[in-house]
Amino acid sequence: MLKKIVGIFIWVVVIELISYFLGNAVQGDINTWYLSLEKSSLTPPAIVFPLVWSVLYLMIALSGWWLWEHRNHSTAKMCLLFFSIQMLLNWSWSPLFFNFHFIGMSVICILLLSFFTLITILQTRHQFKFSSIMLMPYFLWLLFASYLNIVIWILN
Repeated sequence: MLKKIVGIFIWVVVIELISYFLGNAVQGDINTWYLSLEKSSLTPPAIVFPLVWSVLYLMIALSGWWLWEHRNHSTAKMCLLFFSIQMLLNWSWSPLFFNFHFIGMSVICILLLSFFTLITILQTRHQFKFSSIMLMPYFLWLLFASYLNIVIWILN
């Protein structure tokens, strides 16, 4: 039991810390460049993003931990690959968008991210249901974030 608790703790801390540091790395561009962009009227207030992402990263970490716990299962290995790809895409999106201002490239990135998250959900839905359930709110948020990113690309 203690081993599982430690595993969960490590997964949550690592995912949250990487995301926190990435968020800090782009903060300057959020406060300057991003504020100057034309955005969708559905864009939430700025305070919503860190709150939502903190919860989503917790759920993502739990999903990843669950797959890691079952990594010896042949299906889990493929799911972990898809999970890893979507995490790399997730962590790539912020620098692409906020630091480099590659709006079009960030649209491609977030669409690929959404695709690999959906694939992970579909691959885990039967044998690793907990993992799948943990990713569903994240996938829905990604669809909304994709819409916001596309609107910014079109308007700017």
